[in-house]
Amino acid sequence: MAAEQYLSSLLSQQDLTVLELNALRGLRDQIQQQLSVLNGGPRFYYAGSYGKKTIIRQRYDLDIVMYWPNTANYTLKDIYDAVGGVLRKKWEYVNSKTVSWELPFQDGFHIDVVPGRALDAQYREANLYRTDTGTTLKTSLKTHIETVRNSGRRDAIRLMKLWRERRQVPFKKSFLLEMMTIEGCRGVRLDDLEAQVQSALIYIRDNILTCSFKDPANSNNSLSDDLNATQRAAIRAAAAAAVQATSWGPVFNS
Repeated sequence: MAAEQYLSSLLSQQDLTVLELNALRGLRDQIQQQLSVLNGGPRFYYAGSYGKKTIIRQRYDLDIVMYWPNTANYTLKDIYDAVGGVLRKKWEYVNSKTVSWELPFQDGFHIDVVPGRALDAQYREANLYRTDTGTTLKTSLKTHIETVRNSGRRDAIRLMKLWRERRQVPFKKSFLLEMMTIEGCRGVRLDDLEAQVQSALIYIRDNILTCSFKDPANSNNSLSDDLNATQRAAIRAAAAAAVQATSWGPVFNS
């Protein structure tokens, strides 16, 4: 019970306040208003940890997706460039990333704006523009959100994200950590938080060196291929150390 209480307390400490959540919503509204000048009637959605409800105070950002309808005639590059053009007029610092535009703020907080074009009338799937290759990336925001929200493992995921931040574990993609946590928790009771985190750490320790995780929205997209051997070894070492720890305090550096 002491371990469960400790982990539950950690989770509570990672909740954002109403003021912080309102600030995020205000930023989204501001950016949506700025980008609504673009033609074609794009729709805006929350993505990332906010959309999945896995946000932690230790480190968080805001992901905003804007999808043009599947009937739009613009090329994906035109869409990407148009969004960047508006943002650069409104914000002092705007960085181009692989499929998004980043607005950096202080203390590492940033907003990612991800433009794309829907592939269906329900906006379930969309194509994004990849700046590194000049090609198309097909994915589904809704599938990502549903996969995490419906897993029953959001508390375990939030604790694993806290472990990553406090121990500086080099996972590049949060979604990969989320998917490995879900997979590692298979068969573990939903009301046993300690067992879930322990099982997730063991799974990562035993699989990170060789795993190849695919995007549940598109098996052609890899979630793990951008991890090199050095990063995988560092993740394995951190997970092994956590598994061997005799209490949770050192695992979470608290």
